[in-house]
Amino acid sequence: MGEVEIVESGSLDTLTMGWESYGKRTRIMMFGARADRHALRNHGRTVAIEDSAVSVFYRPRQERSELENHGIDHANASFQFVDVAMADLGRWMQPLIGQGWSRGEVEIVAASNASFETEKWTCFHHPAMIPPSEIPLSESPSSMTRKAFVTHPGPILDDASESAMDAIVSSMMSEITPVEDEKPEDVAEQPVEVEEIVAEPETEPIPLSEEDVPPVVEQKEESPLEAELRQVISLLLAGGQEMGDIMEHPQFVEVSERASAAGVDVWGMFVRLSDG
Repeated sequence: MGEVEIVESGSLDTLTMGWESYGKRTRIMMFGARADRHALRNHGRTVAIEDSAVSVFYRPRQERSELENHGIDHANASFQFVDVAMADLGRWMQPLIGQGWSRGEVEIVAASNASFETEKWTCFHHPAMIPPSEIPLSESPSSMTRKAFVTHPGPILDDASESAMDAIVSSMMSEITPVEDEKPEDVAEQPVEVEEIVAEPETEPIPLSEEDVPPVVEQKEESPLEAELRQVISLLLAGGQEMGDIMEHPQFVEVSERASAAGVDVWGMFVRLSDG
């Protein structure tokens, strides 16, 4: 599972600068209940992602009255903004979708005391927290500087070096308490019965023709593009999207175009996942 590093001061823009060169990334808003804030802080420890992710929390202050006008009770709401690799989005959200979280779209607009361009965010929200179409904030989520939670992929034992493995084995062996061999009690010798061995008649194998031998099916390794397409379709399905809506969703359209150009059977994968 992931390891969470706490950075005392940072923003999504500064902490993820240059990460796009290692793979496509996306940003989402997590609109939860205040009671879930501790769990959301440690959410990275519960998922197995392949690339680092960054999240920051925002606590409204000057814009509280404006939020109330939009139907948001700031005392009961939690605002978290996450930068995650596109390939990890499904892994990040799957546990929460299983708890009833849903997907939507919101616009982050500048509050009366702020000035920045309107930002459109994909928003995943707690079933008890329904976000409005617009959320006024005093800072842009991308540039707000706060305590940040950086989730790194957890250690994989298969990738451990020999020296690390030796240290692990040595540590395990040192915890094992040696047990003295128990001396067996004297047991009176019993006569050993010898069973008579009866030779079984040999049977000749029945020869098989080439037609009777089933062909060996080789498992085709899934490409990174196929994995990304699968993640996008699974995430949209889990979020309650209908088949027609998924086919028109910008996220699906973008990845399906790249997959089709690479020769991936997009429609076949779509049908298999939607039927499952």
